[in-house]
Amino acid sequence: MKVLRTTYSVLLQRLAVASLLFFFSFSSVLAAEVTLNVQVSRQAIYLGESFNINIILDGADQGVSAPDLSSLSKAEIQFLGSHSNSRSSFSVINGRVKREIYQGRIFAYQIKPLEKGRFLSGPIRVKVGAKTYQNEGVFVEVTGIERQDAVLAKVSASSTAILVEEPFTVTLTVAVADLPEPFAKENEPLFGNLPPNLSVDFLELNRQQEPGLKGPDLNQLLNGLIDQTGRQPCFTLNNYMSRDAMNLGAFLGGDPFQPRPIRFRLPAARKQINGKSYREYTLTLNYVASKEGEFTFGPLTFKGKIITGVNEAHQAIPQEIYTIGPAVTVRVTPPPDEGRPECFIGAVGRNVEARAALDASTCKVGDPLTLTLEVTGRVSISNMRTPVLGLQSALTRDFRIYDENVKAETLANGKRFTYQVRPLREGTLEFPPIKIGYYNSERRAYEILTTQPLPLQAKPTTQIATTSGPLTDEKGLQEAQEILPCGMTVVPLAKKNDMLWPSGQTMLLLFVTGPLACLLVLVSNPFRRLLVNLRTYNRTSGALRRSRVACHKAKTPAAFIQAVRCYLAERLGLVSGMALTPSDAAVALISHGVSEGLAQELQTLLIQLEESLYRPDASEPLAQSAKVLAETLKKIDKEVEKCG
Repeated sequence: MKVLRTTYSVLLQRLAVASLLFFFSFSSVLAAEVTLNVQVSRQAIYLGESFNINIILDGADQGVSAPDLSSLSKAEIQFLGSHSNSRSSFSVINGRVKREIYQGRIFAYQIKPLEKGRFLSGPIRVKVGAKTYQNEGVFVEVTGIERQDAVLAKVSASSTAILVEEPFTVTLTVAVADLPEPFAKENEPLFGNLPPNLSVDFLELNRQQEPGLKGPDLNQLLNGLIDQTGRQPCFTLNNYMSRDAMNLGAFLGGDPFQPRPIRFRLPAARKQINGKSYREYTLTLNYVASKEGEFTFGPLTFKGKIITGVNEAHQAIPQEIYTIGPAVTVRVTPPPDEGRPECFIGAVGRNVEARAALDASTCKVGDPLTLTLEVTGRVSISNMRTPVLGLQSALTRDFRIYDENVKAETLANGKRFTYQVRPLREGTLEFPPIKIGYYNSERRAYEILTTQPLPLQAKPTTQIATTSGPLTDEKGLQEAQEILPCGMTVVPLAKKNDMLWPSGQTMLLLFVTGPLACLLVLVSNPFRRLLVNLRTYNRTSGALRRSRVACHKAKTPAAFIQAVRCYLAERLGLVSGMALTPSDAAVALISHGVSEGLAQELQTLLIQLEESLYRPDASEPLAQSAKVLAETLKKIDKEVEKCG
């Protein structure tokens, strides 16, 4: 039974390796051609405003040079950063596992045109390897405005580049030049009965909230700013009108039933700007973005009369002003590429926790188990990807994990992922800690969480050896298990005159054939060992030569990987060498006396070759990897020969 259990365990392990090979052999790569696209945040701006431009490269992420924007000579250009847009996903179509890998990179710039008119944001060129890609750009209409310093309107943000779930503020500011002294201290430069109008598109109550942006309750906010006295210097906002049934204060000045613009009182303070005194009115709004992207706030339009001075009759001197405050664009960016761990799941936040649990503590080898993984905290849910546990080698040592069948469930403060796993061997096991990488928005650094190890008792699978026919009852089973003596053969008694010794001819034949058979046995054993040694020497000594020939003929990463596996199987005498993973290959080399650094070098090369299977832009690095691989195998062969 012990032999049966061991054989079954080995069979399961081989089945797991075969499943992984099947999975990757039928995975496909989304290897589209390299294309260059350009997107602008706004297509109509006012002179003095800026817009953001995203240069999107599809199909490549490595070996990409910075975009060439030399054609945008009549504009101020500010580089906002770049980030990888690569991603991978798993899907099952008609029972067939499919892996899709997309590669891309995004460059972001802020463009401020210096002249009014039609501005062309191109052509833009990006070099990938030795090839250059070009996009002609997008037109942006730039409208000129009159220059003046009596009213300064502005829309500003606490930060123009933030992370998901990171709060930020947007502030509307209208600075109106103060009256000359001694009138400025007690009087504001606005008419109480002629409030200027502020037009702000993102303060419309009936405007649909942009997806992924959580803002304040505008209805409550604006109601708190309404001037109830009707006498303070105020502003009107957009086209908001009163809904009163009758306006008693309008009996002497028009139709009392006609809707009137609502008067909004904004907090005011005196401030020096460029050496000049202003009365500054502000409105601050709080926002949180729940997904990556760009959000534009503004522009802010001011239109109306202000008081610029007092004449000799102590009457206010009015001036009609029309001005525009530039819009501001807030970019919600992913965490930086630098320092990003392989187990990163796209989550950004703080106070994040990870917990794992199995639905049973005892089972049999090969039984399906349900593994539950919960990631919770003050974390972005929309960007959280499903962790691919099969990529963590420590988890697949004793367990088979079915990443293709994972189920994701959204919680109030995170996500729950449900996997199916199977133990591969018997004994007291431990499902290893799961690594979960996320970006801590408070510390501005990547962090890796680890779950607690999960104990599991895996019992051997029961197998019963039966007799020739099936047993139908307990009695038959008991009888089959009883030990029976061997049968005896009874022959008739020999005749008295029969000789007990064989004939002389038979004796002579036995005398000759016995020593001859012993001589053949003595000679055949050394001869057989010699043949085995010759075959082994031929296999090991020619392994390097055959691998070089195979690498020379190889044209794809898969062919290079196959050549390395053949070499290791022949040189090290490994039965399962054709199914070695990069980590298994390194372990096998170290066990045969190869230095750890050299084994690690081969492991890195194999990983790069496996990644090249899904890399559409890896034609050039493949030739370089082949040269490095040949030198590495030569060094390995020398160390194996030395350790002999």
